[in-house]
Amino acid sequence: MTTLRVLGAARPFVLAAGHGAGSPPLAEDCAWHVLESGGSDMIEAIRAYDRLLARLPAEAREAIDRYDPDGVATVWGGGALVTARGRLDRRPATGTRAPQWSALEDKVVVDEVWDAAGVRRAPSEVVAAERAALAAAAARLDRGAGTVWAGDARQGVNGGAVFVRWVRDEDGAAEAAEFLSARCDRARVMPFLEGIPCSIHGMVLPDRTIAFRPCELATLREAGTNRFLYAGMATFWDPPAADRDAMRAVAVRAGETLRRVHGYRGAFGIDGVLTEDGFRPTELNARYCGHTLVARSLPELPLGVVNAAVVAGAAHDYRSAALEAVVVEAADTARQGAIQSVTTTRFTATTTHATPYGDVVAGPSGVGGFLRLGLAPERVPVGPPVGPRGVALFAWADAELGTAFGPLEAARPVRA
Repeated sequence: MTTLRVLGAARPFVLAAGHGAGSPPLAEDCAWHVLESGGSDMIEAIRAYDRLLARLPAEAREAIDRYDPDGVATVWGGGALVTARGRLDRRPATGTRAPQWSALEDKVVVDEVWDAAGVRRAPSEVVAAERAALAAAAARLDRGAGTVWAGDARQGVNGGAVFVRWVRDEDGAAEAAEFLSARCDRARVMPFLEGIPCSIHGMVLPDRTIAFRPCELATLREAGTNRFLYAGMATFWDPPAADRDAMRAVAVRAGETLRRVHGYRGAFGIDGVLTEDGFRPTELNARYCGHTLVARSLPELPLGVVNAAVVAGAAHDYRSAALEAVVVEAADTARQGAIQSVTTTRFTATTTHATPYGDVVAGPSGVGGFLRLGLAPERVPVGPPVGPRGVALFAWADAELGTAFGPLEAARPVRA
């Protein structure tokens, strides 16, 4: 909100998904209305918000009309519905993605992008989301550490590892097949990849694709289950220099393929694993995503606004080489990150707790509760992964705050 005001926007109106951790914004900063969406996990909460956007409750529409009686406001952000329609109710949205770009995030189509871009990937099979087909594919692909099953987007957006399972035994296969078959038509099966989960972000500009620095994904393993816990991102971890260069090259090749094949514009992110054989991509986020983390190192540059302009096709002097260089240098210099997760443990108030690595904020969310450890740059070493700090945080929360994350394990570095 502050960035938009500095750039000359009027006092905005915020249509919130629910009451979260922290205090509501001040009236002088923005007008706001809360839709009170929620669900049993992050994806259900996101989809519930989209359903409310599709049919705005009368009180929400009235609040917006009081703020903008002439209907001249422009919508910024919003869920999948705003992306698909390019508007909210009668008001147009800016910087929204084409529906065919959103479709690229489906876990069962993304390998086509890697192959078209000439990007090395792990072997995989896309099969019907039913037990026999999944088990047969797993038997063909298992290298000894199990396989990972990821469901399609039949019911809408999915992410945060909610539709992903690490299958290593019959019980895990039975649970994964039951879960996926109830929600998906197809699923992708691939070998489990040991190594540091990570991502590389880029932006397709009018003249070329630029790439930023790698980020660590704090994707933890729920001990004794087939589930992962996605717990935030950070830039403290440094992969070997050759792998960093290779990841950035992957982003450029993928971005140029997105442009050539799909007419893509704007930001995207590639998630994957830095394995003993190098970086292997696992999914594509065809949107502005982890860019918020690298942009936080350079707050005077409104990277999200730049991206919206690119997506909208606005003709500006983007100076791609200079933009790439300044963002990469800032992200390398000012490291950022947080360990965070929603939790079904319900918090009714926001509390703050000091830890050796930064302050922990615990508060409400649409799922029940929310926990966030803001990693203080002066207290977190540069180089090693932060995943182990996530394991420690959630163990502390279970003991001190009554959460039920259970035993967790961090990913194991395998690349020298």
